[in-house]
Amino acid sequence: MIRTKKVTLLAGMVAATTALSGAGSVLAQDAGTGYAELDQAMGADQPFAGTKVSIQTQWIGGEGENFAAAIAPFEAATGIDIVVDSIGSSHETVLRTRIEGGAPPDLAMLAQPAAIIGYGAAGRLVDVATVMDATKLADEHAATVGLYSSGDNIWAIPYKVDVKSTVWYPIKAFEAAGYAVPTTWAELEALEAQIRESGSAPWCIGMEAGTATGWQATDWLEDIVLRTAGVDAYNRWITGDLKFDSPEITAAMDILAKVYFTEGNVYGGNTAIVATPQTQPMDPMFPTDGSWEGFTPGCWMQKQATWYGPDFFPDQRTSGQPSQYAIGEDIGIFYFPPIDEAQGNPALGAGDALMVLVDRPEVRAAAQFLSTPAGIEAWVKAGSALSANQATPAEWYQGNYKLEVASGIVANATSFGFDASDLMPASVGGGSFWTEMVNWISANGADTQARLQAIDASWPTE
Repeated sequence: MIRTKKVTLLAGMVAATTALSGAGSVLAQDAGTGYAELDQAMGADQPFAGTKVSIQTQWIGGEGENFAAAIAPFEAATGIDIVVDSIGSSHETVLRTRIEGGAPPDLAMLAQPAAIIGYGAAGRLVDVATVMDATKLADEHAATVGLYSSGDNIWAIPYKVDVKSTVWYPIKAFEAAGYAVPTTWAELEALEAQIRESGSAPWCIGMEAGTATGWQATDWLEDIVLRTAGVDAYNRWITGDLKFDSPEITAAMDILAKVYFTEGNVYGGNTAIVATPQTQPMDPMFPTDGSWEGFTPGCWMQKQATWYGPDFFPDQRTSGQPSQYAIGEDIGIFYFPPIDEAQGNPALGAGDALMVLVDRPEVRAAAQFLSTPAGIEAWVKAGSALSANQATPAEWYQGNYKLEVASGIVANATSFGFDASDLMPASVGGGSFWTEMVNWISANGADTQARLQAIDASWPTE
């Protein structure tokens, strides 16, 4: 079962990007790619030119543009038109409706390994071990392929990985205010108090994402559980052996409640947490005129994975043009601080994978391309993605601030956890867990135990 393959993977996911092979682009046609349909598609006669391959993704705005740039070389080399359906909110729900309704896209990206395994077990997916060389695929994705495998079947191709134990902050505003990046939980709480006393809100938090609203709260809780209960308890929580209403999870919820519900701690309060679109909570952190001189952010920190910026910085999100704010100069990222010294420095991560739902030669060619470094090359070189393919050339990452931060977090981590909600049964991790966290936030933290018990009650019995 997928839930037995849950902890030892994150280290490889990111560490692999710091010691890579330096292999060249797979679009070097003279050398071939090692994949039959992809090589055929790129032949001089372009035998699949004019065909279409549909793919549903969750990437919109800058992320969507980066994915479009990543697939453009394939379209030019093959004449195949990849039709992307980008659904930012309710992506999982729309995809499930299409799959269960018998009208799936040819390909789809999904971030929940448990849901992917479930679709495979239900006979909804093409085993990618039949679409491409399974040994080559496994060798190049050794750190992550097990997340999407059951028995001899591989139900998805690892595509992109993220480190989640990260907090975004305005470097220049911090310096002007005399704030120091916190390295311990006590320092973080002291910084929160200092910012509140100045009249601003420490935290920028927004979770509205249609039927996926609330997944960000699960990330918060997961990081806190790793920091308080430890990785062994975290793993038992993923499998259901440790209940949501256990003392360990309840204690983590109490810590989270202090962050979310302390008056003045979150920009807009608890109602804004669930009402603010997930692409916009950091907007008050930026000066509208581009000048940091004399500017005081409305909120100062956002806990979010490495994928967030610069794609969703307000100027880039609204204009579609590169942000004027430089990551590492204007906006920085720091490690979400440890809480209990006994638990060391944990790290939390996640990933996106490609499912094949329809088997045609041109679909195989597209899937094979997306399994290679070239399938994410433009996105990596834009400084906004970490490839799951461990053969990705190291030079693509040179000068990448986010990679340096992610690599540093992993290098210093004492334990690793893959996103718990993504590994729990889909009805829990992508259902009741999200819903009850939203209910809890909307109620300003009331009835914590009842919310946790409701999640426990939703756990499948088979």
